Amino acid sequence: MTQQDSAEGAAPDASPYTFDAGIAVTGRVTDNVFLTANDRRSDVVTVLSPWMTLSYRAEDFRLNLEASSEIGRFVDYSQENYEDYFLGAQAQYRINDNLFAFGGLDYELVHEGRESPDDVSGLRPTELREASGYLGIGGTLAERSFRLGLNLRDLDYEDTPAALGTVVDNDDRDRRQVEFGGRMGVADLGDGEVFLQGIYDKREYDQPVDNLGLGVQRGSEGYQAAIGYTGSIGPLRGEVLLGMISQSYDDPRFGTTEALDLGMDLTMELDGATSLDVVVDRTLEETTISGSSGYISTSAGVRLRHSVAPDMSLAAYAFLTRNDYQSIARTDHLAEAGVSLRYYLNPRLYLDTEYDFRQRQSDIAGADYDEHRVSLTFGASLEPRVQADLGSLAQAGNGGFYAGLAVGDTALHSKVDGARGSGGSLTADFGEHAAAASVFAGYRLHYGALVLGAEADFEASSASWSHAGNRNFGVERGNAFSASAVTGLQTQDGHLFYGRFGVVSASFDSTYQRGGGAAVRDSARETGLLVGVGAEVPLGKGMSGRMEYQLRAYDDYPLGSPAGTASPDNFANVESAIRFGLVYDFAPAAQAAEPAVTRDFAGLYAGAQLGHGTLQSTNTGFRPDDDAPAFTLVATRAGQGFTGGAYVGYGFTANRFYLGGEAEAELSSVNWNVERSPVGRIYSAEKTATAGLGLRLGYVVNDNVLIYARAGVVRSDFDFDYSFRGAAVSQSESLDGVRIGGGIEFAVGEKTNLRLDYTQTEYDANTVNYGAGVDSFDTTERLFRIGLTRQF
Repeated sequence: MTQQDSAEGAAPDASPYTFDAGIAVTGRVTDNVFLTANDRRSDVVTVLSPWMTLSYRAEDFRLNLEASSEIGRFVDYSQENYEDYFLGAQAQYRINDNLFAFGGLDYELVHEGRESPDDVSGLRPTELREASGYLGIGGTLAERSFRLGLNLRDLDYEDTPAALGTVVDNDDRDRRQVEFGGRMGVADLGDGEVFLQGIYDKREYDQPVDNLGLGVQRGSEGYQAAIGYTGSIGPLRGEVLLGMISQSYDDPRFGTTEALDLGMDLTMELDGATSLDVVVDRTLEETTISGSSGYISTSAGVRLRHSVAPDMSLAAYAFLTRNDYQSIARTDHLAEAGVSLRYYLNPRLYLDTEYDFRQRQSDIAGADYDEHRVSLTFGASLEPRVQADLGSLAQAGNGGFYAGLAVGDTALHSKVDGARGSGGSLTADFGEHAAAASVFAGYRLHYGALVLGAEADFEASSASWSHAGNRNFGVERGNAFSASAVTGLQTQDGHLFYGRFGVVSASFDSTYQRGGGAAVRDSARETGLLVGVGAEVPLGKGMSGRMEYQLRAYDDYPLGSPAGTASPDNFANVESAIRFGLVYDFAPAAQAAEPAVTRDFAGLYAGAQLGHGTLQSTNTGFRPDDDAPAFTLVATRAGQGFTGGAYVGYGFTANRFYLGGEAEAELSSVNWNVERSPVGRIYSAEKTATAGLGLRLGYVVNDNVLIYARAGVVRSDFDFDYSFRGAAVSQSESLDGVRIGGGIEFAVGEKTNLRLDYTQTEYDANTVNYGAGVDSFDTTERLFRIGLTRQF
């Protein structure tokens, strides 16, 4: 609520009171209820979400009351059932033309999701009661805006039942948080205002020390100080800030945590119907993980909104979060992406279809997970949400069948989890890649710029990996079938940027042999869910070129020694796949004689990009184990992760041919882990950063599409950690690599291009000497990135 809004009173002939209420019923399918890497469990959950609001609006006073609930019921895992409730009140009073007061109270009872780093793996989710309140004053002073406020939060975690009749005592998580701060405008720049912001932050726990037996004191106090800007920045409007975060802990073992404070919330109108939000946020979060004072959480992402018509809208988002734990060696990277389509059956009733994907990559073995969710929601409200003539409602335009061929590369990644020795366990990452070819066909409809379709696909591949040692085992993936829904936006020139989600079924041939025992073989089809993103660019005469990247997660399965001799291992297979294809549209739309946007790709440009990739290391090393004959290990370690970075370059064009040079830099979380506990080798590799130079050679199609190949050199920083028999090695390496690849880039605005880029990097081999032996690693990286380029 802004100061200007508070000055507006109710219309003379309108009631100052407004009331609205509604309900939503959601059916949701999830393929990973407990968010684990192995032993995945799928289920169907029904969610009932009633809500109501009551507002009072007078000339100088506003009051909003709201109540909502979310009740979830699982079909198979009823222990995950939950009931969440929320009550809230917000008020604002205009004291005079330059001053207003505001305040609010909230109370909620919610459950803690299984994705929480502090999840205690109880028999049911942990419940949390949170009460909060805020109050303050704001307005203008000497023609400068200001705001001053106090925020209070009280958090009470309920104890959680655990296995064997025990209870997890969560009382050491109960706390109160007090924030007092203000913001003051210091300079008017015409299109916006520069401001200074400061916050005092105190966190006090009900128990002076935690329950872990280490005597940890988690109370703390600190501050946030920043300078920022709110207003317009070219085509963007919103807010950015930069400052410092500092938090001092009562426990001297934690000391003080200091970090750069970052914030950004900008909106760009791409056209009259489409807007793009860019969000960056950094916070310092609490945790009760042993040895850690907390974690710095940094998030960056985008949200896209497209209004097809008053009764139909599309929303999509993609976020990447890095959680950097303090005082311990742990970093988590989380990715979230989703798309939803809302259609109003009438002004008060709507139907939502939604797909969400979540993935966590951690440098702690066993902490990774990914989850695919598909939801269908039916909702209703008392007040109408759509007011439009029938002629302005969404109507299907041209559509038709299409078919195509694609080739690419599939990277198979398997997580193996099983018992080892007497009371021990192994959690390890394996994988390999192979070429793949596919045929596909589908049908799609156009609703203005929105494209909706369904597609079926058959893919042939033989990606496989093997482990040679005291236990010989491996996995080979065979042919796969998939069916998916496709949702995308098309530019005026026919370029299609889309996402997909669907079901995939693939054959897996897995083998397992322990020592000199009989080999066990399992050949079966496994079902999973997939998510993908890609682009199509028209080539003429009904033909289009396609580039797409997919992630797939399959049901896990047990495999091991013959029944009765040992516990089987659990195999969880996931894949990433890059595909380049040609598409033929049997009913192509008429193409304009001249493109709506032409692009000369020559000149200076810069951009930012987000990506996902795989890291594969051929690992060899002598194993003089105590409980088995000595042998030489040969295995391919593999893992996934995310990247984010920036690039700058300069290009030349002549007769549609393009030549350019580019410099790039990125941060990364691509990693793999091996953990043999409580005794044995625990080791991992993670790529943390890259800088490189390269050349791009391409050809311009349709005056606004660049199809290019690239080659260059990079230097990447790797962290190799190795522990064995009391010896611990933490080794940082800067490895040189040769990077080759290609991609497409096309215009989406007057000076803005969208880029899809895929590369393969071969790094120099390296070794790790852990005292009792030496392991060698030969590493390859495959990386898909989406970039947004600005030409100058």
